[in-house]
Amino acid sequence: MTDTDPFPDRSIDLTIIVPVFNAAGHLDDLDDTIRSIGGLRIQTIYVDDGSTDGSDARIRALAERSADTLALFQPDNAGAGQARNRGWDHAAGRYALFFDADDRLHGDAIAATIARLDAEPDLDVAVLAYRSERQDIAHSTGMIPKDAETFAALLQGAPEAAGMPDDFARLLVVTNYPWNKILRTARYRETGLRFGRTRVNNDILGHWHALMYPRRILLSRAEICTHVVHPGGSNLTNQQGETRLQMFDALDELYDLLLSQPDLRQRYAHFFWGFVLTLFKWARGKIVPEARNRFNQRMADLIVRIDLVDFAKMRNGRAPAVASELSDILLNR
Repeated sequence: MTDTDPFPDRSIDLTIIVPVFNAAGHLDDLDDTIRSIGGLRIQTIYVDDGSTDGSDARIRALAERSADTLALFQPDNAGAGQARNRGWDHAAGRYALFFDADDRLHGDAIAATIARLDAEPDLDVAVLAYRSERQDIAHSTGMIPKDAETFAALLQGAPEAAGMPDDFARLLVVTNYPWNKILRTARYRETGLRFGRTRVNNDILGHWHALMYPRRILLSRAEICTHVVHPGGSNLTNQQGETRLQMFDALDELYDLLLSQPDLRQRYAHFFWGFVLTLFKWARGKIVPEARNRFNQRMADLIVRIDLVDFAKMRNGRAPAVASELSDILLNR
């Protein structure tokens, strides 16, 4: 099916939304994996984001061979967040998964997870484990250590756990990957799920939205994919220049959401500012010299937006170390 034919059939179990940018060499393998998943009817939506390597023709061919596949086309390269939003607007499945074209999907985890969500209709999102692999050394490892530590602390040795968003608030500050979450479509249509407009860090908004708005969360140690990092490639990790400054646009976009929802801001502000510090310190060493002054100024501009009541709560017990570091950055800029 093509861009002009939104998927009309509401009997779909799962929609997998895949932004595509110059990923022609990965598409057939991913599509074969999706088609091999048993027990579910799956709609696949590929959204080409201005590719120049023939990816657009490839996803058109995939859509022509299957009525359950939809090909959409962005006129320009606007970033994966915009592509995900475009695909989300056409999603017909009861559940949705946002995936990346160059990662490897572990299809065996999906059917069992959806069965679990079906059994408890107030579980609106499942957050699953993943593996990582660097393409240059072809060595697969588990999750990023800080993510693995968070999963271990929340699961406490169990294969899975379920609870309220506040019970799993630590997940807000794990790496904001989009592809390890299976979402209940109806719930996130209702809450207005969107990804960010920036070229980089566009997953931040979607990640936080997915974890702040569910009625309940399912956390599982089942691995849903292998994330492949391409050294020297276009992964976010490799962005070091002016593009990196867009991370502050992404953080501003999320903070705008928190400011518009005082209850959410009051519950999660200390997590947000701790996340801001973590991202700032991680990115600081990657910024090219000519962008460092602007980088530091953007951080200061973000900090001065802080709600003073939230800051006082952090300083007086919620997150005193975070409050202290934020103050130091402003004083030493």
